[in-house]
Amino acid sequence: MKGEVIMRRNTIFLMEKNVEYIKEFCRFFENDYDILYSSDGEKAMEIYAENNTDIHLIILDSNLCEKKRCDILEELRSFCDVPVIMLMENEEPEPQIVAYRMGADECVSSYVSFPLLKMKIEAILKRVYGTDNSIQEGILELDLDKRTLKVDNEYIDITIKEFELLSFFMRNKHAIQSRDQIITAVWGINYEGSDRVVDSLVKKLRLKLKDASNYIHTAYGMGYYFELPIKEPA
Repeated sequence: MKGEVIMRRNTIFLMEKNVEYIKEFCRFFENDYDILYSSDGEKAMEIYAENNTDIHLIILDSNLCEKKRCDILEELRSFCDVPVIMLMENEEPEPQIVAYRMGADECVSSYVSFPLLKMKIEAILKRVYGTDNSIQEGILELDLDKRTLKVDNEYIDITIKEFELLSFFMRNKHAIQSRDQIITAVWGINYEGSDRVVDSLVKKLRLKLKDASNYIHTAYGMGYYFELPIKEPA
């Protein structure tokens, strides 16, 4: 069964072996979220690589083909911090402890009702992304729904890659991001070109940010990070 996107707002990626569960999940949630899904563990990672910048939350269920649940979780956590809800086959504490240690944000029963699951999804999305879908830092305002950028209240034309790069920086303020981390976030884990593409994109983005160009800092020998400049005392 191939992944499919039903266009709405936030995107949920459901990794679930049970095809009937996927159908029921889509019927219940399709009016509220974009839904991306896979019933195959290997294909799930390929689908994620192709859509990583658009996914807001992952719901991960029991063993998918040759991959075990925690193998997939461990692989995801090696390069992304998208929130993950684990659907557990039983309520024994040990598997849940393992899942939390490996980076799960929430563990719930595989038999959880969809209304309750929806409440948990909404709580996590609100906690991680805020009540609205925009980010404001200094004179920058990034609308994640409309995919628009304002600099000092002026709309600026911006490419998809520039938007994704700026969004990644602003979501991870203060943290130095290596070129490899930026490539994974913006181009996906299957990108095979030169890492200098990052420097080129940063240069183009800085030009468009105008007076906010100094929000993106170079950490020489390490990468880049986003931080508002320190104001000099009056």
